[in-house]
Amino acid sequence: MSGRVPAGDGTAENQEPTRWEPVTVPAPDPDRRPAPEYQANPNPAVQYGIWDAMALSHRPIGVLPPPMKAYADRLVLHVEQSWEDLGEVDVAMFRLGRRFFVLSQFTEVRDTGVTVWLDRRHTDDEASLKMLIKALGIPHDCVRDLSWSPHSAVQRALLSPPPPADDTGSSRWTRFLRKHTH
Repeated sequence: MSGRVPAGDGTAENQEPTRWEPVTVPAPDPDRRPAPEYQANPNPAVQYGIWDAMALSHRPIGVLPPPMKAYADRLVLHVEQSWEDLGEVDVAMFRLGRRFFVLSQFTEVRDTGVTVWLDRRHTDDEASLKMLIKALGIPHDCVRDLSWSPHSAVQRALLSPPPPADDTGSSRWTRFLRKHTH
């Protein structure tokens, strides 16, 4: 077989095959470890979860007290499981109004907070958190700053240099977080 099957042009002689030809895939090389193991792994594939892809398009804006299940139950959310360097992560992605949120919590470590992530296109962190807190029916003063988040992406962001001093266009909550995390 040549590898690719040409697309048909609608005529009978160019129709797609009705079944696949069997293919034999060799077993993995004996020294390969699972693809999510990143360091010193002879496996040519480096696997990332849906969580890793999603985290790039969102940014953390606060941390809620555990457990995440209570928030998911309140909003009747489906919780998905993924992983990152520190272990298994429960993740719930949802929209409130026109804002896109994600809640995440490590499953293998007790008492880690529930990190609140907001789509990077949204700029008003304070209003977004207020909307979420109202929907969850919890007190505003239970929200913690990002230093409470165990996610490695958050910790790296906290160690990065602070933004330029001229951030007058940022929300009060964003300025507060920047002031207290740098």
